[in-house]
Amino acid sequence: MIQPNRLVLISFYSSYLVSLFILLIASLSKSPLPVWGRYLNVGLVLVIVAFSFIIFERGKDSPNYESGHRVALYILPVLLLGMWILRNAFDFNILLPGLAWRTFFCLHILPYGITLWKPRTSNE
Repeated sequence: MIQPNRLVLISFYSSYLVSLFILLIASLSKSPLPVWGRYLNVGLVLVIVAFSFIIFERGKDSPNYESGHRVALYILPVLLLGMWILRNAFDFNILLPGLAWRTFFCLHILPYGITLWKPRTSNE
């Protein structure tokens, strides 16, 4: 049985990854996204924001900043390296604004999410 907090985290990061995938398709495509893709992305944004508030509220007592910082040290260079490798294929006018807020939400919620995924015991 999945714990309720883990279900929220899985839902948050699943929505985040689907939204990121839509962003990558939009920035790599030579033609605009279909209208349904735009509506899907806006709906996912609302889901991501709602789950962000839920995760923040549930994990605000003891966020795990140290582990969040270590994960961020790997996420940012991988993002930058990927953008550099595919720099000629991306439309940066689409990619950068979308990636900026997605990365902000991901990194801001990460310490609280780590706390919810693996709560600290009283021994730690």
